[in-house]
Amino acid sequence: MHLTRDHFNQALTARQLCEIIIIRIALMLGMILYFSVVVFLYNIFIPDGFSEQDVQLMNVLSIGHTLLTLTAAPLAFYLSNLQLRRECLSEQTYIKTPEEAASYSVGLYRKSSIILMTPIAAAAFFGAVTCMIGVQNGTIEFYPLYWLNAASAVLLIMTGIAAFPTREKALKALESAFGQP
Repeated sequence: MHLTRDHFNQALTARQLCEIIIIRIALMLGMILYFSVVVFLYNIFIPDGFSEQDVQLMNVLSIGHTLLTLTAAPLAFYLSNLQLRRECLSEQTYIKTPEEAASYSVGLYRKSSIILMTPIAAAAFFGAVTCMIGVQNGTIEFYPLYWLNAASAVLLIMTGIAAFPTREKALKALESAFGQP
């Protein structure tokens, strides 16, 4: 089936694009707000020390966070790109017209956009909770290296900005994935 930019342009309504953008912004703002609370608590909390168990807990959480991030980030890109394959569209036998195909393609793009962000967001929230625990048990005050658990939040925000779904980017991605070869 021959799909053109005009098919995708008609199928991608302003509302659909707005929904994709809102989801992206919400994930990024949620992370920023959570870390704002963590930093606020860090600034007002006066630790009276920490135990060896606290350090061990932070080590385990930090290693877990690192492994989760190193797994989630490549997986997010892989799974996101998996949605934007021509086979995903050609497997849908009920699609008869180019307009239906373009509409289904927009749904796949939306799914791809969400899949790109969610694994990275999960790792980022795990890192944020690890930082919060470090603030609460006092270890982060004495071992600032634990702030590296915030790196996945930076990755989330950088990914969200770099792959921000403008209309032009969405249309290019749709053309590249589902347009005429």
